[in-house]
Amino acid sequence: MNFKSIFSTAVFASFIFTAHISIAQEQTNCGNDFMYAKKITENPAIAEQREAYRQERAHADVTPIENRAATRIIPVVFHVIHQNGSENISKAQIQSAITQLNQDFSLTNPDAGNLRSTFASVSANSEIEFRLANKDPNGNCTEGIVRVYSSLTTDADDNVKGLSRWPNNKYFNVWTVESIGGSEPGFITLGYAYLPDVVNWGPEIDGIVVRADRVGTIGTSGGTGRTLTHEIGHYLGLDHTFSGGCQGSGDGVSDTPKAADANFGCDFSINSCTNENPDKPDMIENYMDYSNDNCQITFTNGQKNIFNSTFSNYRSTLISGSNLTATGTNDLILDICAPTADFASTVQQVCEGGTITYNDISWGGDATSWDWTFPGGTPSTSTEQNPTITYNTAGTYSATLTASNNTGSDSFTRTNYVNVSGDAMFNAQFYSEGFESASGFSSDWTIVNYATAYTWDRNTSYKYSGAASVRMNNYSNTVGEVDDLISPSYNLGMVTDPTMTFNYAFAQRTTDNTDRLRVQVSTNCGETWATRWVSSNAALGTVTAQNGPLYPTSLSQWKEVEVSLPTNVAASDNVRFKFEFTCGGGNFLYIDDINITGSVGISEAQEAGISIYPNPASSLLNIQLPNGIENAKSEIRNTLGQVVVTLSVVEGQKSIIDISSLSSGIYFLHLVSDNLDVTEKIVVAGK
Repeated sequence: MNFKSIFSTAVFASFIFTAHISIAQEQTNCGNDFMYAKKITENPAIAEQREAYRQERAHADVTPIENRAATRIIPVVFHVIHQNGSENISKAQIQSAITQLNQDFSLTNPDAGNLRSTFASVSANSEIEFRLANKDPNGNCTEGIVRVYSSLTTDADDNVKGLSRWPNNKYFNVWTVESIGGSEPGFITLGYAYLPDVVNWGPEIDGIVVRADRVGTIGTSGGTGRTLTHEIGHYLGLDHTFSGGCQGSGDGVSDTPKAADANFGCDFSINSCTNENPDKPDMIENYMDYSNDNCQITFTNGQKNIFNSTFSNYRSTLISGSNLTATGTNDLILDICAPTADFASTVQQVCEGGTITYNDISWGGDATSWDWTFPGGTPSTSTEQNPTITYNTAGTYSATLTASNNTGSDSFTRTNYVNVSGDAMFNAQFYSEGFESASGFSSDWTIVNYATAYTWDRNTSYKYSGAASVRMNNYSNTVGEVDDLISPSYNLGMVTDPTMTFNYAFAQRTTDNTDRLRVQVSTNCGETWATRWVSSNAALGTVTAQNGPLYPTSLSQWKEVEVSLPTNVAASDNVRFKFEFTCGGGNFLYIDDINITGSVGISEAQEAGISIYPNPASSLLNIQLPNGIENAKSEIRNTLGQVVVTLSVVEGQKSIIDISSLSSGIYFLHLVSDNLDVTEKIVVAGK
C-alpha cells in the first residue's frame, strides 16, 4: 500500500492485514505485507517510519536514470538452516540462484525477449551483480555459504536470523529454510524481505528468508528462481506492483501500470485499472507481481531509479570498493577453502546386524578425501565418501569424519550417534513402567534432543501414581523443537491383542499453542516408525489453558490413552515405542504408568520345558534342559543388549551360572542350539 498521508497506526495495520488475507487464499508467494503487519503490531512506530520512507522514495522515482560505467556488486552469504533433509540444498543449487539473479538484474535472462512491446521502452538493465562472499567477517576463507542444523527451519520467520547472521552493512544475508510460518489456513509463504529502512529500526532482521525449494533452478527447486528476484526487489526498495490498488500513486513507480490486486498465473489480458492515461494492461511480466515465474521478465526504469536511491541512502557501504575487498568479492579469483566436516545418516537406530549408510555433507570447501572411523562398526574405518557400515553388537556408538582437500582438513564427531539394539529387553508380560527407578529410566530409555537443553527428564514431584513420572520440560522450550522419548524393546510374540496404555497431563499456555504429542511404534529397533496415536493443539490439553507452569496435583488433571497395536506388532519379538513431542509454545507435559496388556501365554522357556531358577537370583542361576537339546549355548545380556556372560550348557543336565559379578537389575538369558532359540528375563537381586 502507498499512502499520501500517514494514517493512524490501527488503520494502517488493519489495511495491510486485510490485504494479506485476500492474497493468502491464493497461496501467496511473498510474506512482505504480513510480516510488516506483525512488526507494526509489536511496534506501532514502524508504520510512520515506513510511510516516511515511501515519501522519501517517491522522489527517487522521478530522478533520471544513472547509466553507470561499472556494475554494482553485492556480496552475498547464504545461511542454510536445515535438519539434514532436502532443505539442506547443495552449493550447486545456490550457485544456480546467483546465476539466475545476475541474468534477471542485467536483463540478460533468456526469456527477456518475451516482453510485450507495450513495455519495451521501460524495461531496464539494473546494473547489479551478486557474488558469493569469499571472506567471512573475520577475514577467513568462505564460499559464502553457512550451514546450521536447527528445527527452526520449519515454520521459520525472523527467529532463524539469530542462528547465523553476518553484518548487514557488509553482506546481503539470505536465510534458506524448509518452510515459512503463517497463521491463516491455506497461507503459503515462499519468501519475504523488509524495505531498506529496516536498517534504522531493525538492522538485525535485514535480509531475506526464502524457502529452500524456491532457490535457484536445479536440485529441489521446481521454478526458475524468481522468488529471490522478487524479494531482492523489496530489499532494494520496491513495493508490489499492486500496492495501493488503482488509486493514488499505486506502487509509487510511475512506469509500472497500476493493478487492482495481485495477478496469479500468466493472464496477459488483464487490465484491472482503467483510470490511467495512457491506459495500459497490468504488467504481468514485472518481477514485483505474483504472476508465475515463467512469465516474470523485467524490472522497469523507474524501479531501477529506486535501486539507485537505495544504494545512495541505505546500502552504500555494501557496494563500496573497500567492502568488496574485505568480503573477497572485488574480483572473480576465488580462494579454495578447506572443508568444514559434517555428515548425516539414513537412520541412527538399527538391530544387531543392521546397516547404516553415512552421507558426507561437508561444506565450506569441496572435500577431495574422507577418513571415517566407526567404533563398533564393520568396517571400522573407511575412505569412501558415503560408506555403508554394519553393526553386529548391541550398544551405543559414535562416528567421526575427517574431510580434507589441498587447502586443509577438518574433523567432526557425533557422540553416541548410533543405537544398536540386541534382543528384546523385556517380555511384555513382565512390563509396567512407572518410572520408579532413576537408574532404570537412565539406562533403559533413550532421549533424543535435537537442539536445546529442554527435554525429557524424570520428575518426582508430580506423578499419576507411585514415586515419579517423566516430564517433557517444555515450558521454556523453543517453538518447533522436537524431542523424542524412546522405550526399551519388548517381546510381544506371546501377547495376543496387545494394547499399550499411558496417562499424561498437559496444558496450553494460550489457546493458540500448537504443541503435539505423537506415539509411534517400531518393530525393527527404531529404523522405521509407524504412528499409532497423535493429539495436538487444544485437544492435547487435559486441563484448560494456563499462563503459569502446569503442576498436576489432582488425578483429574490426568488423562489415560489407549493405543491399539496392529497385527505385525503383536507378532513381533522386538517392539519399541516413541513419544515424540513437538513444541508449540505450551506448558510442561507429564507421562506416567505405561502398561502393555493383553492375553499372555506361557513363556518361551516354559514352553520348551526349560527350568530357570531361582529367579530373582543373587549369586547362582540354575538351568535345567530337557533331553533332546544338543550343543546348547547360552549368554546373558544387559538391558542395553550387550553380552555380559557367555557359557555352554549340557543336554539333560543342570548347569549353574555364576552371576555374582553382575550388578542388581534386569538381564536376559538367551539359549540357542540346533533346535532351540529362547530368551528369558532374569532378575539379579541385591547382594
